[in-house]
Amino acid sequence: MPINCNFFALLKDDSIKKIELTQSVTEDIKNIFINSSYTLLNDDTEQILFDGNFNVTENEILYVEKELPTTITEANSNPIGIETLNLSDDDIKALFWIEDNIYYFQNFDKRKLLQNKSVIFWNNNTFNKLNENAFIVDNSINAIHKEGKFYFKSYANANKIIPLIEFFEAASDIKIDEFAQNDKLVVDAEWLKENSNNDIRKHITFIQKSDILKKAKPKSIKKTALKFNLGIDLDLNNKIILPNDKKKCKEILYFLNEQYYEGLISKKKFKTNSKREI
Repeated sequence: MPINCNFFALLKDDSIKKIELTQSVTEDIKNIFINSSYTLLNDDTEQILFDGNFNVTENEILYVEKELPTTITEANSNPIGIETLNLSDDDIKALFWIEDNIYYFQNFDKRKLLQNKSVIFWNNNTFNKLNENAFIVDNSINAIHKEGKFYFKSYANANKIIPLIEFFEAASDIKIDEFAQNDKLVVDAEWLKENSNNDIRKHITFIQKSDILKKAKPKSIKKTALKFNLGIDLDLNNKIILPNDKKKCKEILYFLNEQYYEGLISKKKFKTNSKREI
C-alpha cells in the first residue's frame, strides 16, 4: 500500500504530481536524494553567490536567494490534495524529494522513461520482461533548496528546474542594440546580432551589468591590452572598435570583462573563463 508523500514530480507545465511509494521502496529513494545531497552541499562546501561569472570547483557551490514557487511548497504543506503521477499522460521536468523542509531536485528527461520499450531485468537467475511503465531515478541530484537559498553546481541544469533568468540572461538582440549605443564603442549591431553565440552574448551581459565602461578610458584600455598581445583599435574619436571578426570580437569582450590578468607573484599573463570578486 502506498504510504509516502515526500516524493514528487515537477511537470513541464509547472504543476506538481505526487509519486506514491510502497514502504519497501521509500527508504531507498529517500537515501538516493539525501545521501547524494552531501556531494553538493556539506560543512566543507564554500557557498558562492551566483552572478553568472564564476565556474565552481569540487568543493564549491553556487546559490541564489530565491523562494520556491507556491506550487512546489504546497507539496510540502498539503501533499494529500495533490494528484498522483500518471506516466502515460504526465510530462516530467524534474523529480524532487522533501525532507525536513529541504527540497532535493533531480533533472529529468525522456531518456529516463521506460515506456513502450522492451526492458528486461534479471531475477532468480532468469531474465524477465518489464510489462509496466517505469522511470529511472539517478544516483545524484542537481539542486537543493534550503532556508531560502537555491543551491546548484550548473546554471543550465538548475534553470531547467526553476527559471533563473532574473539572475542571469545572455544578451538579447535588444540588449545588443543598447550595448552598441555605448559612447565608448563603435559596434556594427546588425553584424553582432547575427554572429553572436551564447558566449559572446553572455559577456555583453556581464559588461553591461558591471558598468565597467563608464569608468574606463579607451586609450588606457588599448595600452593595457598590448601587455597581453591583444590589439584594440580606436577610431578618430578614440572609441573602441569592436571588429566584425568573431574570434577577435570575443577576445576584446573577454578583456573588457576583465578576464585577462597578471599573476601577482610570477607576473605571467593569464586568461580565465571564470572569475569571482573578492
